[in-house]
Amino acid sequence: MVPQIHIVRTADGVDFPLPSYSSKHHFALNLMAAIGNPIKINPGERIHVPIGFAIALPDGLCGQIVSNADLALHHGIIVLDAPQIIHPALRTPIFVLLQNESSKQFVLKRGAFIAQMLIVQAYQVAWKEIEDKTISDMQTTSQDIFVDEQDTNPSSSPAALTSTSKRPKVSIRQRSTHED
Repeated sequence: MVPQIHIVRTADGVDFPLPSYSSKHHFALNLMAAIGNPIKINPGERIHVPIGFAIALPDGLCGQIVSNADLALHHGIIVLDAPQIIHPALRTPIFVLLQNESSKQFVLKRGAFIAQMLIVQAYQVAWKEIEDKTISDMQTTSQDIFVDEQDTNPSSSPAALTSTSKRPKVSIRQRSTHED
């Protein structure tokens, strides 16, 4: 099932198309600069750029805004705090924080593709402290934490996992440091 997300155009984005995917093989939505007049971004300068809408993400989803690869490669324009996180509680217009990492001034024009946004599942977690003598070794050796997937229910939320008696088995094992 494809999640449906409420979206509202802001005054600066009324004539823009809604964010869209480049093709059926892309997972990131293209975001455009919803600015009135062209903006000069000097080397090292940071600016907040409106993208013309606000969204209402449901609990369990978050948006992650990342740089447009072409802008970054050809002009040095990056999303400074990538991935910029859009939380379900955010109901205000979205802005992208861009920085010019090049040695040349860049002129940003209205409608330019400036970034991409992934919509991904995200959870708040509950920590469960465990006692294991090998945890103290984690600072000096490489170890991984493994979750036994056989006891997990993929449709369960983290809240459901903490309230049921069937919990994933967690173990800590030292990584092999030699080639087999």
